[in-house]
Amino acid sequence: MHNEAAAAMDGVAHHPFFLNENATSVNGIDANSLEITTAEGYVRLYLTIFSQVLAVYYGIAVFMHFVLPALVPVVSVQGTKSQSNEDTKRDAFRSFLPLSIKAATLLIGETLHRAGWGVMQDISLQEKISTPAGIASMLACVLLLDIYHDTWFYFSHRLLHRPWFMKNVHWMHHQSTVPSAFTGYSFHWIEALMVYSNAIVEIFLFPIPFAFFRIYELWMIAIHVGGHCGYEMAPFVPHLGQSLWWLTGCGKKNAQLLNTVHHHDIHHKHPKYHFSLYFTHWDYWLGTMHQDYVKRHGA
Repeated sequence: MHNEAAAAMDGVAHHPFFLNENATSVNGIDANSLEITTAEGYVRLYLTIFSQVLAVYYGIAVFMHFVLPALVPVVSVQGTKSQSNEDTKRDAFRSFLPLSIKAATLLIGETLHRAGWGVMQDISLQEKISTPAGIASMLACVLLLDIYHDTWFYFSHRLLHRPWFMKNVHWMHHQSTVPSAFTGYSFHWIEALMVYSNAIVEIFLFPIPFAFFRIYELWMIAIHVGGHCGYEMAPFVPHLGQSLWWLTGCGKKNAQLLNTVHHHDIHHKHPKYHFSLYFTHWDYWLGTMHQDYVKRHGA
C-alpha cells in the first residue's frame, strides 16, 4: 500500500501542472516533451488519474451523503423519502467500473495531446491566467466547455432513452428512483463510454492549457455527484453558469435557465423529462421540461 500510494503521489507531482523546466524524465514520462516513453509510464499515468478520479468521486459522495447532512439540516427534494442503505451500497459499488472508464478516457485524451493531436496548449495554467486577456480567454473556454458538456449530455441522454438502450443499458441508472450522491456514476459500462467519450472530442475543440484538461474533468465528477445528492444545492452549484447568475443579480428569469438537484431528480421519477446537465434550454426547446417543474418555478 505504501509503494502504491508513493507511486500515485509521484505521478501527481509530475503532472504538467507541477513540472519545473529543469525536469527531464521520471517514471517513463519525459517532462520536457510530455512524451510517455515506456509502458510503465502509461501504467503509472493511468493509476495516477484513476486514483484522482476515485478520490474526487467517493470523497465528495461521502461528504455530501454522510457528513454534510450531519452538520447542517438538509431537506430531501422528494419530501420524506431518502435512498435506502441497500441502494446506496449498490450505487457505490456499481460506480467503480464507470470510474475506471472515466480515467481511461482522460488517459486517451492526454496521450493524444502528447502525440501532437488536438488544440490544447502546452503552457501552465499560471501562465495562461497571468494577463487580463488570458483570464478572459479561460473564462470563455470554461463557459463554452459547460455548454458543450451540457449539449453532449442532453443528446447522449436522449439516445440512452431509446427503447434498446433503455432496456439493455440505461435501466441500471434508473434503478435509483430516489438518488443519492453515490448514484451519479452508477451505470452500465456502455453508458460510461457514451457519456465520457466527450472528453476525447474535447481536446480537438478547446484551446485550454493541457494541465487544465484534467482539472476540469475532475470537477465534472463533482457536478454529477452533487446533482444526484437528493437535496437542493442551488444556488450553490459550482459551475460557471451559476456564477454568472450570481454576478447578474440573481434574477428569477436567469435562474430558470440553470439546472438544479430538483430538476434532475424529476428525471428519476419521470424518465421522459429533464435530460440536461448544466442548463435547461434544451429541455425547453425540445419539449422535455416537466410541467410541474415549470409551474413550481414560474418558468
